[in-house]
Amino acid sequence: MEMGTYKIRQLRDDEALLYKAMRLEAIQTEPSMFRSSTPAETDLTDAEWQERVKYPRGVFVLLDNDTPIGMTSILRLNDDEAYLGQSYIKKEYRGKGLSAFLYKIRMEWASKLPLKRLTVSHRESNVISKAANQRLGFVYTHKETLNWLDGTTEDVLYYALEL
Repeated sequence: MEMGTYKIRQLRDDEALLYKAMRLEAIQTEPSMFRSSTPAETDLTDAEWQERVKYPRGVFVLLDNDTPIGMTSILRLNDDEAYLGQSYIKKEYRGKGLSAFLYKIRMEWASKLPLKRLTVSHRESNVISKAANQRLGFVYTHKETLNWLDGTTEDVLYYALEL
């Protein structure tokens, strides 16, 4: 998928180290946007990263020409539902409409499966993520309190889109 000099494509199984590099950059530069995980992603082995690019997850890299500038993923949770997450765009590329591009590629991936619902979430204070999912018709479902990588605790809001 292309938009001007920007391209987005799904990572192959043998590109797990690119995924690892982009994901670790994301959580290190924007810890307030990502929740804590167990085990911590910084502690995963290369073999564990390789498993994370395989189905039931689709991981996509956003490129400016051939330079990686962002990433996103979709995870099939069960027969009916997939979760959209792990979106990141380097700061100097934000505000260019590229988040819509990240949604578009995941929606295309989901359309090839017999899914009934997509879900997405964001930190309550992340109004930019809220605006992005609202433009696509996602509807608020619930919230829960979580710990974030920046050491704070704040609610995460969940949304669903019925397909």
